[in-house]
This record gives sequence, structure tokens and C-alpha cells, in this order.
Amino acid sequence: MGWTDIFVLLFVTVGPVKAALLFIGLTKTADAKLKRAIAIRTVLVSTVICIIFAVIGAGILAGLKVSTEALLIAGGIILLLFALDLILADEKAPEQNDAPPPAPTLDIATFPLAVPLMASPQGLVAIVAIEGTLQSTGQGIVFACLILLMMAINLGVMLAAEKIFSKIPPAILKIFLRIVGLLLCALAVQLVIYGLDGLGLIPSPDVELNSPA
Repeated sequence: MGWTDIFVLLFVTVGPVKAALLFIGLTKTADAKLKRAIAIRTVLVSTVICIIFAVIGAGILAGLKVSTEALLIAGGIILLLFALDLILADEKAPEQNDAPPPAPTLDIATFPLAVPLMASPQGLVAIVAIEGTLQSTGQGIVFACLILLMMAINLGVMLAAEKIFSKIPPAILKIFLRIVGLLLCALAVQLVIYGLDGLGLIPSPDVELNSPA
């Protein structure tokens, strides 16, 4: 898996879209100062959690005696289910509720914005699975930098969430989420292929299927 694939995987699983959308809804009655504080804390908590999983991922595997191949397959399946939900989720009409939303506090930054939306379960599984495939300390540092870059993007999107999403028609956003889900499906299947290939259960994915006999 190349660095571009890893970045796309991080964007889909620990990226800003779902957290930013809920952030807008939960902070409608908050002032600008509180919104900024919630956004910053959300990203800080998510960053700490993701970096911890990236650093101790190999230790988790060793301690639980789980092979990298098994984690790749399990992670691929979880990511595939998540991606299918993005593509096939039924459209549900929002419930009518005349009661005013609860007053936002900093607590919503940790739950539900940081966990489980930004530092999502599928994202943490993906981080541990990717970390288990890295071959050197240098690659680990690059991976950590990609996580930090993604979190910087998350912060920027959350701080400008109202301006960004007010200019995107709902239909366009739905199409974007479907496309992202399709890309994630492909990446999830690729994780499973890497796991099966590592176990020697399938031919190498580098072999051309249409090559002459």
C-alpha cells in the first residue's frame, strides 16, 4: 500500500467530514470562542489517541499474539462494512423535535466528536493494521507525520465548517460521501488481499491476471 492510499484511508476513517457535520449541529447555540475551543480539543484528543495506536500498534499485536495478516483481514472487513454503510445507508427523514438543543459544552469535544467520530473504531483498526506493515523506523515517522497532517486538516475544516458546508449543496455532499465510500471499499478489499497474500492463500497481487499462459 502506497502513501497515497494510506492518506486516502486516513481521510476517510479519521478525517473531518462526519465530525464536522455533527459539530455544526451540536454547536448551533455556542459563541465563536466556545466553538473554537471545542474544535481544538476534539482534534487534540483525536491526535493523542491516533498517535498512541500508531506507536504501540506492534506491541498490541505482539501482546495479543495476533499476526499482521490476521489484523489486515479483520481490519479490511471492518472497513468494508463501514464503506458499505456510506454507500448503501438508507435515507432517513429527520425526526421533528420542537425542543431546543442542549447547550453545548467542552465535554462534547471528547464524546461524541473525538470518539467515536474522528478517532473512529475503524480508523484505529486501520492505523494499527498499517503500522503492522511498516518496515522501518523511517516509515513509522512518515506515517506519524501523515496522521498529524490529517489532524491539521481536521482542525482547519472544523474551524471553517459552517462556511464550508453552507456552500455545498446537500446532494453534492451525498454524492461525495458515496464516492468516498466506493474508494474505501476498494482499499478495504486490498487490505484483505494483503492479508491473504501474506498467509500464502492467494497468488501475489503483483501477478498480471491477463498474462498469456
